[in-house]
Amino acid sequence: MSRHPYTHAADFIRALGPVNSEGVVLSRSDASQIRQGIAKVIGMSDEELAIKLSEAEQAKTQADQDEAAMRLINAMQAR
Repeated sequence: MSRHPYTHAADFIRALGPVNSEGVVLSRSDASQIRQGIAKVIGMSDEELAIKLSEAEQAKTQADQDEAAMRLINAMQAR
């Protein structure tokens, strides 16, 4: 399995996490640890959850992306 679903899955989780004046707070490593913990708790393989989250990240609409960008911009302007 390539890094592809894991990277997109981490980005999906990071987008839901906190932001501050410096930007997105969670690193991809943080997001990966969260994903692994969730997979374990729900009894799903990490790979299967990564694929599902990757698909969700790639299915985001332009409106979804715009909303996430505005959330980040607003947090960074609050500096």
